[in-house]
Amino acid sequence: MVYVFSKFAKANTLLKPAVLLALIAGLTLGGCGGDSADPLPTLSQVKAEDAGTVVTTTGFVSVEPGILEDTTGEVGFALQDTSGGLYITVDPALGLDLSNVKPGRSIQITGAMGDLNGWVVLVLENQEDLLVSSSGGFLFFPQPNTLEEINNTAATPEKEATIVSTEGSVLAVTPIDDGAANPLGWEVSLEDSSGTGVSFLNLSAQHTVDDWPFLAAGADVSMTGVLLKDGASYEIAPRGPYDISISIEDARSVADGETVLIKGTVGMVPGALSGVDEYGFSLHSGNGNGILVSISDLAGLYTDYDGDNQLEFSNGSTLPFDLATFHDLADPYPFALSSSVPVALHVEGVMATTVLGDRYVDADSLKVRRVAENLAYPTSISLPTGGVTLSDAGRWVNLNGDLATPPGGAPYPGGALAWRVFADGYRTLIDDGTGGSVTVLVPFGILSDSNGDLTLDFEDLEQFPISVDVGSPLTVYGFLRDNNGTLELVVASEGALETSPGVANFFIY
Repeated sequence: MVYVFSKFAKANTLLKPAVLLALIAGLTLGGCGGDSADPLPTLSQVKAEDAGTVVTTTGFVSVEPGILEDTTGEVGFALQDTSGGLYITVDPALGLDLSNVKPGRSIQITGAMGDLNGWVVLVLENQEDLLVSSSGGFLFFPQPNTLEEINNTAATPEKEATIVSTEGSVLAVTPIDDGAANPLGWEVSLEDSSGTGVSFLNLSAQHTVDDWPFLAAGADVSMTGVLLKDGASYEIAPRGPYDISISIEDARSVADGETVLIKGTVGMVPGALSGVDEYGFSLHSGNGNGILVSISDLAGLYTDYDGDNQLEFSNGSTLPFDLATFHDLADPYPFALSSSVPVALHVEGVMATTVLGDRYVDADSLKVRRVAENLAYPTSISLPTGGVTLSDAGRWVNLNGDLATPPGGAPYPGGALAWRVFADGYRTLIDDGTGGSVTVLVPFGILSDSNGDLTLDFEDLEQFPISVDVGSPLTVYGFLRDNNGTLELVVASEGALETSPGVANFFIY
């Protein structure tokens, strides 16, 4: 069989296996190796085999099928294990069912070793030679690399076909076609302190560079993707828009109406502001800077690691990735005790501006995707109440001071004189004597019905003293946002109100 890869300089022949080994009947894939009496060879061991050798191996899906189709002419996918990575080629003419080959799934596969423009691959030709686990699997975090390290992959061949990431400044974005005006994607030339390199954005990976004005010469970008060989050189191929991002800080300078790609961790939980039909969340960098991601659709679904709209668990059970499950997933309580990994997200959305001039991202929930990256919770920044300005909007901050006479709104019936009731939650003012006060909001959308009265009310905060009055001390952490011309700190989650022993006191009297 001969595949013609239009992006490459010449056609490349993949060696067809003469015989394919049968899979062991009844084998299950609870992890790499399944139930085999003898351990299967690792992916790195397999890659050392001669072309044409028939092998059986196992790994976890790192690149879903068809991502490279426009430039390779096939619909293959990639596997990764602790030893390295391996690309699996699949001829689309075979009509194999690859619908359950999703990122993170455990795979056992039999095929023959081949070559793709100098890139060692395994050739899959029969459906019965592919065994896929039916439940959620394991995802490898991308390994950071400089452009010099990527260019020198030959010195560390185990990295080939693995998921890596890099950061750099864009030198140029060049559209690539097959020589007959059929577009294949875009070559993005990058530069960092170590040198220059290339990322290739395949059209088949749903990249739409023409709709991303930020991706231009001079832009600082983060690229994640599969590290592949193109002739004598190496390049990163992002698996989708979720593998490309600019910093939240840079996104703030993008013009209204233009699309941005950003990533970070959740601060204010989704649905916190549901009382005013806002179902978005705040997204933050590790340095504490952030931005509001606005979502207006209550019924929307979100995208999980593997590209679908449900959460999968190792026991085979699933949950729809809707607002309720997302809210619970993002709330740090009770995870503060175990220092669990924060929820890392990639967002594709359109920039917009509030009344006060603060920037935010208007997004569709389906364009919000969990990513397997080691991103940190935002650093909390201490600010004086008199020093809070518009430039602080979006930041994760903590304030210390005394409760002041609250803004207008309905009095709380329980007698908390320093608080007022609004459509979206409970508000007060905090003042540390530095020349100004800041509004604090405890939104209805973070509360659960802890007292069983079938309503969300102030009494659901059991640690919240109803008798709190003007002059009481307060320390509070949260997300600073512009609310129709007024800067206010939003208590981000019910977990942030937790004051049990051993848990960080985010909300303290």
